[in-house]
Amino acid sequence: MNSSMIRELAAEQKKVRGKKVWLVPLGFFSFEAVWALWLLSNVSAEERMTGYLMFFYHLPVINTIIFPVMVSVIASRLCDMEIKGDTLKLLYTFQQPSAFFDCKYISGVKYLLCFTIGHGILIISSGKIFRFGDPLKIPMLLTYLAVTLCTGMVLLTLQQTLSLMSNSQIMPLATGLAGSFLGLFSLFFPAPLARLVIWGYFAAFPCVKMDWDRTTRITKFYEVPFPLSGFLAFTAAGILIFILCRIIAVRKEV
Repeated sequence: MNSSMIRELAAEQKKVRGKKVWLVPLGFFSFEAVWALWLLSNVSAEERMTGYLMFFYHLPVINTIIFPVMVSVIASRLCDMEIKGDTLKLLYTFQQPSAFFDCKYISGVKYLLCFTIGHGILIISSGKIFRFGDPLKIPMLLTYLAVTLCTGMVLLTLQQTLSLMSNSQIMPLATGLAGSFLGLFSLFFPAPLARLVIWGYFAAFPCVKMDWDRTTRITKFYEVPFPLSGFLAFTAAGILIFILCRIIAVRKEV
């Protein structure tokens, strides 16, 4: 990263200083923390014996619901200043459009990274407080955090591009909300069809699955091998999506 990029990132940080964007991931994280406390306070001591497995099963589903909305709000908050003020033409006289897109994206990734790290802290602290019986497997934790962050980054690419290409932020926000519902419903789609719904990819690479016995009403969580090849293919597709979206945004007429 050269000195010019560092200066542009610093300028981007000053632009959003009064917008309190950090309240967005904090609010969504607080919601998940409250949900975790409610969930764990209503499970039996026997169920807490597999508490970490239960968490790794349920959290991707919760992320599918709230993450698309959170990402759309973050991207909108970061981009609406230039869109509302119609200042892109002025900015592009001092800054390359590609550098502008990159700075916006890095600013958004910063919030996603903090949110993801918060997830790791939430999982570890919940296990300590409620005394989960199963051991916390660090590789499982790291793969969960990697899937959460990478999927969020791909969604941020799409949402930022929509925010920069739209004259109003209503459509990008509506897209995030619609993606949340579509991602949740995609969990019930056949696998080939579910792969087309990018908002559902938080739960597309499971480390844990669940069996529910209808007769005994006993739920069992068990570990499954992480689909590394599928995740690497998704990561490569995410990089391609970023490149294409960047080209589209850079070529926008201002």
